[in-house]
Amino acid sequence: MITQPLSQTRNMFLVAVLLLQTAQLIWEHFNGGVVTHHLLMRADLPGISNWWGLLILPALVLVTGMHVQARLTAHAQDETARLKIWNNVQLGFGMLLLFSLCQAIVFSLGFHTLAKFMLLGLLITALFMPLYRMECILGYVLGASLTSGPAMPFVGVVLFATVSALSHFAIKPVIARVITRKHITN
Repeated sequence: MITQPLSQTRNMFLVAVLLLQTAQLIWEHFNGGVVTHHLLMRADLPGISNWWGLLILPALVLVTGMHVQARLTAHAQDETARLKIWNNVQLGFGMLLLFSLCQAIVFSLGFHTLAKFMLLGLLITALFMPLYRMECILGYVLGASLTSGPAMPFVGVVLFATVSALSHFAIKPVIARVITRKHITN
């Protein structure tokens, strides 16, 4: 599962993502033109075309595949650890895919305030969960790209991934060190 099957899975997923993105762009092209999303939904601000999806989504799939393979290879001798990592990868990807699909549907139904609160909730969740991982980023962008293209969700995912990484690699170690030092002095 570490080398060959994971590479095959990544490649099949890459082809599927490319086919789906191409189909979406072809459909958009023949139904009014490829959509351009403007920052803050204002036409006077710069726009990002859905054509970027042909670059963003395959790149995310490849980078995610490399990161997952590196994490699995680091535990090549421990089958239990590899299985736990693989389950966590699937869970992270699936949960963020489901969340972003729900958020995209809520937004497309016109509940913009609820979609913003969902994003705020995700930002708060990022403080406690490792949402900086590539499988989470890919799941979120892939799900949200259904209604808004992949470029804008990718810009948004940088926000919660940064918050999550800072929380896990800067804030939590400082808090743990303070708590440990407090217990040692007592």
